[in-house]
Parts: sequence; C-alpha cells; structure tokens
Amino acid sequence: MEAFPKAYMGKILRVNLCDGNISVEPLPLELVKGFIGGRGAAAKILYDELKPGINPFSPENKLIFTNGPLAGTVAQSCGRWMVTTKSPLTGGMFRSTAGGDFGAELKSAGFDILIVEGKAEKPVYLWIKDDAVVLKAADELWGLLNHETAAAIRRQLTDQKIKVVSIGPAGEKKVRFAAIADNRKTASRGGVGAVMGAKNLKAIAVRGSGRPGVFDREKLQRITKKHSEIVKTSSKLADFKHLGTAAVVNFAHEVGVYPLKNFQEGVMEAVMDTLGTDKLETLFVKDAHCCQCHIRCGSIMQIKKGPYAGEAVDGPEYETLYAFGGEVGNNNLEMIFEANRICDDYGVDTISAGCCIGFAMECYQRGILKRNDLDGLDLIWGNSEAIIVLLKKIVEREGIGDLLAEGTKNAAEKSGKGADQFAMQVKGLDLPGYEPRGLKACALNLATAALGASHCVGQTYQEYIGEDIVDRFTVSGKAELCKVNQDKTALLDSGIVCIFAEALGVLTLADLKDMLYAATGVPEFNDMETLLRIGERIWNIERVFNIREGFSRRDDYLPQRFMNKPLNKGPVKGVIVEMDLLLDDYYDQRGWDRATGYTTRKTLEGLPLKDVADDLEEMGSLG
Repeated sequence: MEAFPKAYMGKILRVNLCDGNISVEPLPLELVKGFIGGRGAAAKILYDELKPGINPFSPENKLIFTNGPLAGTVAQSCGRWMVTTKSPLTGGMFRSTAGGDFGAELKSAGFDILIVEGKAEKPVYLWIKDDAVVLKAADELWGLLNHETAAAIRRQLTDQKIKVVSIGPAGEKKVRFAAIADNRKTASRGGVGAVMGAKNLKAIAVRGSGRPGVFDREKLQRITKKHSEIVKTSSKLADFKHLGTAAVVNFAHEVGVYPLKNFQEGVMEAVMDTLGTDKLETLFVKDAHCCQCHIRCGSIMQIKKGPYAGEAVDGPEYETLYAFGGEVGNNNLEMIFEANRICDDYGVDTISAGCCIGFAMECYQRGILKRNDLDGLDLIWGNSEAIIVLLKKIVEREGIGDLLAEGTKNAAEKSGKGADQFAMQVKGLDLPGYEPRGLKACALNLATAALGASHCVGQTYQEYIGEDIVDRFTVSGKAELCKVNQDKTALLDSGIVCIFAEALGVLTLADLKDMLYAATGVPEFNDMETLLRIGERIWNIERVFNIREGFSRRDDYLPQRFMNKPLNKGPVKGVIVEMDLLLDDYYDQRGWDRATGYTTRKTLEGLPLKDVADDLEEMGSLG
C-alpha cells in the first residue's frame, strides 16, 4: 500500500449543522495528487458534492475551509487559508483567501480540510481542540463585532492563544458581500461571510498541538533560507515590506490605472498629497505579518486626532484606499481609516462596500436615485460624512443600505432606469482598483475569472512591474499571458502560497516545485509540467462549475463603459478595451468554444477530466 504523503495531516473534518453530526474522513490520495490542496482540493469537492441550481443561502450549500501542504512547515509566505463556496453575490463558484493564523492552526489540530454543511437551528460556534470537536451555543455572541467575538470566545474557553475566525453583524444579516475575519485579516470577497451567517455559524475556534511531517526537511530549510536572504536584500521589496499594498497608490495614479468616481475619470490631483505614501507614513505605528511570513507587508496605523481618532488597526490596504478614496471621489484619508474599521468590525469586503457607494453616487449624479431614495443623504462625490453614514446603513441593512447590501448588480436591477450601466461588476463581483482600459491582460482576467472581477486569481503584474514588462495597451499576446498567470495562480493557491511572494520575485515556480516535493515527497510534484497541468485542471473545474450554473461567454464581458467610453485625460486617455478580440484569442488559448465560452471534450479529457465532460454533455453544455 502506498504511503500517504508527508506534510498533510491526511484528514477531512465534516460538520453537519442540521443534526450536529461531526465526522472525520480520510483525505483521498487521488485528491492530493490531482489537486494538491487549498483551492484545488476545495474546487473539486464543491463540484462533486453540490447540486447545480441550489440557493447559496440554503442549508445544502457548503463552506470548505482549506490550508495547504506547506502550512505549518518552515516554508515562508505559505500559511494562508481559504474558504470555498457557492457565492450569494455571483451565483458561481467562489474562493476567498486570508492571511492570519487560522489555516496553520487548523492543520496543527490535525485537519487539511474542514467542510461545513447544513444550518443550525440557533446560533452556534465550532470549537476544535485537536481531535475534540464540539458545537457550542453562540446566542450571546450573536450581534457582536468581529474583534468582540474573538475576545469573548477566548475568555469563555480560557485560552488567549486560540485562533478564531468569525462573522460580524453584516454576515448575520446576510449582506451579500459579507466577509469572514481572522483577527483583522479577512477572507473578504464574494459573500463567504453571508453564507456562514445563513448557516447560523458565528465563529470557528481552533487550538492545535500537532505538526506536519516533512519529506526532506533539510532541503526545505535551504529553500526557506534562500527566500529569507532575498527578502532582506531586495530593493523591489523596500516599500512593500513597510507599507504593503498601500504603497501602490502613488504608482497606480501616475500610470493612470487608479480608478476615480466609479471609473468615470483618470486623474485626481489630490491623490498624491492626501492618499499617498508620504501621508501614510505620518500614521504608521509598526509592521505586521501573517503566520510564517518574513515579508511583513502588513502595517499597523493609527488616527490620533480628529473625529476619526481611535485605536491602531491593520491597513488600510491599496484596495481600500481605492474603494473609499478615488472610487467615491474622496481624498479624506482619515475617513478611509474609519471606513476600513467599520468594514473589519462588521465584516464586509471593502471593495464591494466602496463600489456599492460609488454606484449609488453615480446614480445620484445622473438623477436615477434622488435624495429621498437615499434617506435624505446628499450623495455628491467626496462627501465623506455621507459615505460613512451610508456604509453603516449597508452593514446594518437599514433604509437604502438594504438595497445596496444586495450588491451593485442586484441593486441596479432593482433600481431600473438604466442603472445597470453604472454597476461596475463582472458576474456580480465589483471591480478591484485597476483601470482595465490601461491594462489589457488585466482586463481579460477580470472578465474571464470564474469568481467575477477578481484580480487575485490571475493578476497580470507583467504589465506594470518586473524585468520583462510588456506593452499594457496592446491586445497581441495578452490572452496567452492571461492564461499563464491564471493557471500559475491556481497552482500557488493550492500551496497555499501568497501571490505577492511570486509576483515580487521572492520565490519562483521552480522554487514552488522544489518546496512541494521537499515537503510532501509526492513524485508528481517534482515535475513542472505536471504542476502546470494541475493549475490548468483547477481553472477548468471552476469554469465547469459555473457552466453548470448557466454561465457562458455572455458573462465574460466588462461593463460597456470600458469598451466604448475612453477616458478624456490622463495616461490612459482615449483607450478602450477590445473585449471580443481578447475573448476570441483567450478561448483559443484555453481550447474552449469561441461562440459559447464552453469547455470542450478534447480539453477536458486532456486534463484528464472525462467524467466532467460527460456531465456537461448530458446537460447540453459542452463546447
């Protein structure tokens, strides 16, 4: 009998909230070899176990929490965790990932995967202490903010070292872009927290005492030491190590890809003076980092004076500086900190929260929403007080906030009067802080990702950083670049490796191959071609899940604004996205059908996913 690979704990924990049944299952070896772990393993499980067409808020939906084979080892930048589900925001497969300590702690408790299904009658939280797993009443926790929840659980269980992930009031109220928090690191996008709230699951608390084995410890330590030296000496990492993604604001504005006023404009002079790195430096307190990561890209910052003065908090990250900055025409940095704190405490994605407000602001600008529709708010661009009031309404689902808590796509459909033109989303997921007209491969990734407009599943950083920068305005070669980055990120996400480590040159794909083999001893992981095929397999299984849910080529488009309305000033002036040309080339690269965007039998059988091709053929959805 073949020995089970090292670095895995070899167990899946399954919790059914309907009947309270808790069981432990062996981690299938074929799942490990075919999908590695993390994102890949969760995607395959969700595809196999979830029937098409279920309501994301129904007890039938599942939350699949995963770590990766490198978590809990000496490997750096590999301690992230992920949650996968059917999204209430997009209706498709979704994975949301976070830093923090939860993933490594779940592994220490003995589990590679946690599957939560069903719905509890009353609020509960899950307590995992190694192999002792129980559901505990959470009535007294319901309504608490995220940091209050974690503190209360640690007091109740008399252990300050317990790792807790939780939802805030927004998740309880099923705000469709609610997040799951690990301290102030969050699995933010796609409404994973809303699914958790629909299950009456307030939190998961974990304490573990185990450690994974390693196949070749000496080799893994050598690789880790090499990465540590790169982090110490790399000039590229200087700003990133200190301020993290927040350091991107200046650069993004300079090259014209920092979105402004719901993607209507390309220049905001106040950005450099009020939202840039010089101003952030005045608020900096100390560096922070995720579990087992020496890049230390987190920043603890604090507003010490004025109406938004308060305790030091994590961030804000670049995406928050976009979503509550340029997106809503705001240059009040202190207000952005307050918005960041509210989003963390109540548990919502800062991108979707800011974009919902930006959408409402443009609808107000164009007369679609009137002041009486907005509970009396004067929602002009940059009105920081109104933005905070509206954000609080969204997280509590009060008044106009109840409509916006449905997400921009749903809110636009309910508003009518052509409001859908101003919902900057793909498949229901709001665009991140990168102007697609100025980054053609990025535009293609945002359009084609199974998650919707997510930059985290295939960001084409070669358009703006690195030694081999490509022309960001051309269409030629962008489909191939997009596919390569998407498959590579799927592979990294199954590690689970922080995408910044690869993008910033700390580790290469060759390093990842060596790390996976050194940790696990799986011979297949020592072959680059096999690994890249796994990345492609993951991308296709996610695509097929969405096809089963009714997605096709028509869902792979950016909003019309990007295809027919060029910006009138700035570095990206006069540029549009040639969506059809990009899609045709992309489908050819993927081996998918151009007319429908469906996967083909030839491509699926080559991965090999013959059973998946059979499923699609039976549904009449095979390209």
